[in-house]
Amino acid sequence: MPYRYNKIAVFFNERKETSLLWSDRVSNVLRSRGVEHSCIACYEHAEWKEEADLVISIGGDGTVLHAARDLGGLDIPLLALNAGTLGFLSVLHAQEFESRFDQIFSGGFGEMRRSLLSGRVENGGKTVQPESVALNDCVIKSMSSRAIRLAANIDGVFAKTYFCDGLIVATPSGSTAYALAASGPVVHPALAALLLLPICPHTLTQRPLVLPSCMTLRVRPDFSGGFERRHPVFSVDGQVNYTMNDGDEAVIRISDRTVKMLMPPEYNYFDVLSDKLKWGE
Repeated sequence: MPYRYNKIAVFFNERKETSLLWSDRVSNVLRSRGVEHSCIACYEHAEWKEEADLVISIGGDGTVLHAARDLGGLDIPLLALNAGTLGFLSVLHAQEFESRFDQIFSGGFGEMRRSLLSGRVENGGKTVQPESVALNDCVIKSMSSRAIRLAANIDGVFAKTYFCDGLIVATPSGSTAYALAASGPVVHPALAALLLLPICPHTLTQRPLVLPSCMTLRVRPDFSGGFERRHPVFSVDGQVNYTMNDGDEAVIRISDRTVKMLMPPEYNYFDVLSDKLKWGE
């Protein structure tokens, strides 16, 4: 039987023992089936993905986030195998790979496009922190134990100055991550939307917003009124971090790039919510 995917990149987290273990086992399965593949460590930052026609990530959600950012805009599907704890973004456990091999490689899995965020930092109209993409969220957060003021501008219109521990800007995929822990809504990943929500706001009236995906957010620290200069950190998926300086402004929008994820035919988002997050119980 001819395989749909013939050159595989196995992407694993070399800092996690279970990810190392399962990457070896997946590699052995591919080798036994005569499939050309290479194993790429998550933190090597190698140019690894352009020649692959399928990427298999093995680890927890952090490994999926790392792979998704690297694959953004490339028409290469990502199969996420869980070898971590929660594994909300994964569609199979790593131990299922061998039994599902024929189904995967014959084209029996579907595809879902997931939105990515684009985030950068500007100062005086110049980019000081280059654009990064995020599958889950971009966060502007105080690194001290005290709240900060953050002024939010949406599509060129001033929206609100938040007094809070930080702001989360999330994709629908990210609505079940940090945004959910901050009491945000669950948004189906097929929806074209952008979430804006404060972290621990100092008023009950500052509630999360669900915005159209075409909007652009600009967020800057507000030191007016004698507020102490506590510079927040701008974070992309919790993996790329930049300390904001005076005059810096985070610019966040839905990226033109997406990531293509493989899904088993039985995939049901609501089953995942129930299984992983005990939704409705």
